Amino acid sequence: MATESIVFYEDRNFQGRSYECKGDTSDLHSFFSRCNSAKVKGGFWVLYEWPNYMGYQYILTPGEYPDYHHWIGFSDCVRSCRLLRHVTGHLKLKLFERPNFDGQTWEVTESTPSIQERFLCREIHSCKVQEGPCVFFKHANYSGRQYLLEKGEYRRHTEWGAMHPTVGSVRQVTTDC
Repeated sequence: MATESIVFYEDRNFQGRSYECKGDTSDLHSFFSRCNSAKVKGGFWVLYEWPNYMGYQYILTPGEYPDYHHWIGFSDCVRSCRLLRHVTGHLKLKLFERPNFDGQTWEVTESTPSIQERFLCREIHSCKVQEGPCVFFKHANYSGRQYLLEKGEYRRHTEWGAMHPTVGSVRQVTTDC
């Protein structure tokens, strides 16, 4: 198994100043001023737009990302990161149409490119991740803002960081990436 690490580069195509990270780091600003490309040598990483694991989230699996558009980034701003642990390759979650696990419920056991098409629902207000982790995307086909959900209960959409209860798609984080 490869060592769990990620290398950040200030410029596109793995050019410019670089920094290799091997664990959770709450403030990357002293190591580089911008991040335009990255190589994930091993492990699953969550990148955050702001220090202390705040702001937009981007989940990166092993591979090369020659510019921030390849991880669906909105800008070259990466200020903190953490290693995602307990990736099982299995997904089991329950989605609820209302807060506090009320209303109609749906079970998800695999990546789902369109929540609206599959379950005929527009909003997800709460969920229980029984096996995971997974990534909620604001839009269908795994696009838009990303939200990492690990095993646990989320009584309101704000608990996974969303401003609005719109979930367009769900992607399973797997060891097969």
